[in-house]
Amino acid sequence: MRGVYTSFVNVRHHELDAFGRVHPGVYLRYLAHAAVEASTAAGFDAAWYAAAGAVWLVRRSTFTVLRPATAGEELEIRTWVEDFRRVRSHRRYEVRGADGALRLVARTDWVYVDLASGRPRRVPADMEEAFGGTSVTQERDGWHAPPPPARPARATHQVRVYELDSLGHVNNAVYLDLVAQAALDAIEDAGWPLARLVSDGTVPVLAGGDLEYREPARYGDRLDTATWFAPLADGLDVHQHVARAGDGRPVVRASTRWRWVHPLSAAAADAPEGLLATLESLLAARELPRAPALRRRAPSPGPLPS
Repeated sequence: MRGVYTSFVNVRHHELDAFGRVHPGVYLRYLAHAAVEASTAAGFDAAWYAAAGAVWLVRRSTFTVLRPATAGEELEIRTWVEDFRRVRSHRRYEVRGADGALRLVARTDWVYVDLASGRPRRVPADMEEAFGGTSVTQERDGWHAPPPPARPARATHQVRVYELDSLGHVNNAVYLDLVAQAALDAIEDAGWPLARLVSDGTVPVLAGGDLEYREPARYGDRLDTATWFAPLADGLDVHQHVARAGDGRPVVRASTRWRWVHPLSAAAADAPEGLLATLESLLAARELPRAPALRRRAPSPGPLPS
């Protein structure tokens, strides 16, 4: 495949969760760094973007964790540009362990933005050619979630300085940390703190996500997160809206998929008895049939990371 860039990273101790697995937000940081390296290798480094007065911003991230990475693993990250769409580009990723087995698959939607105006800018033709001159792929469906209940769980977070990136925006991986914590807080507020889950021998592990970034948050912003749930046979879907407190402007829409596993073995487990009953008031409302599209949509090219 033309234009594939490969990088390697070793999992570090501070990137692990309480159960010895890589925090999901860490994967997004790995992917972003691999994309920067790939751009540099193609001749578009930080100095080039500074001179051009442009930058790539992530609009959407989707990923599936197939097998969590653990301490000391060397991970191979393969990434390539899937297509260009005037001001946008889709980039794919595969993360494999030393045994060659897939750990994670992901896709990011990037927008090429003019730094001075903040508006999207047409991707230069020489950049398209350098990254492989890929053709446009069929569009995927937009982010979608079942409607929230009348009173979803609520959480508030004030943006810290260490959560900002080089543009002064909240780093996109931070939002995954934020919504994951809000999900666990909602479960705890329903009577199931993490310590209780561990003692019962079942914990939720984040296995995939779809995050759409609507508007950047900045230092000092207060963010309100609404959280609701949809039960699965082997886990839980969590849907969330993150908005700026005060004006209510949407910042992020997120859906994450969680699997129930044993804390130490990571073997599949059943949901704790009684947990779903305590979450009943936070379950998604019944969804009305979606209105038919006004125009025909191209058929899906196949399953995507979710």
